[in-house]
Amino acid sequence: MRREESTDSNRRISGLRPLTAKGLVDQVVDAIVEATAKGIFLPGDRIVEAEVARALNVSRIPVREALRLLESQGVVVSERFRGMSLMSVDIDRLEKILKVRLALEKLAGAEIIGRLKTEPGVLAPLEAVLAQMHAAADAGDGFRVASLDTEFHLCLCRLSGNEVLARTFEPLSRQLTIIFGLSTMKKGVKGIVIEHDEVIDALKAGDLAAFDELMQVHILDYSRAVDYEHLVEQLRKLERKKAG
Repeated sequence: MRREESTDSNRRISGLRPLTAKGLVDQVVDAIVEATAKGIFLPGDRIVEAEVARALNVSRIPVREALRLLESQGVVVSERFRGMSLMSVDIDRLEKILKVRLALEKLAGAEIIGRLKTEPGVLAPLEAVLAQMHAAADAGDGFRVASLDTEFHLCLCRLSGNEVLARTFEPLSRQLTIIFGLSTMKKGVKGIVIEHDEVIDALKAGDLAAFDELMQVHILDYSRAVDYEHLVEQLRKLERKKAG
């Protein structure tokens, strides 16, 4: 009887949602990503655990856990004798990220175009994200546009129905939010959103070759048009000017 009671108790306990610092860790992660996408932190900056904890009014423990998570996703890197620093946006690194994105999203597009033949409503979630992007652009909210830009492409991968593809894309998400956030400082947000209208139109047209060509432009050409290293240097100079 006692064994049965113990089993029942364990089953009930397993249904509880643990009250841990996980939610706080996620908030710290989001705060660091948002600050970087907005240019408050800059790519290449050293991230000091104690300073972040003080600024966010939290203990160092959730900050430490957040930095470990961000390191696993490539947003921060650990350097010997220097500690944690934010990802760089040099051309070589960006090219590697963009080429992986292009391969994944072309595959996602092919899968979605195949699904559209029998599931005409498959694009509804993607269109919902796009509607939010338009609203954010109308409000002039660059970071919101950047966040939804990431959500759009993650949604695209999920709608492929290929969970391996989606899981491969997910770790890139926070790096992309930072890249997209920086791009809003050089490109008009409404123009960025219009590019995503074109992506949905290409999917609906069902022409895979045309979709692949569009994604080549959307992911590679448009991104290459922004000199991220120069932008970061400009922001750094502006920061020094304000400080001095």
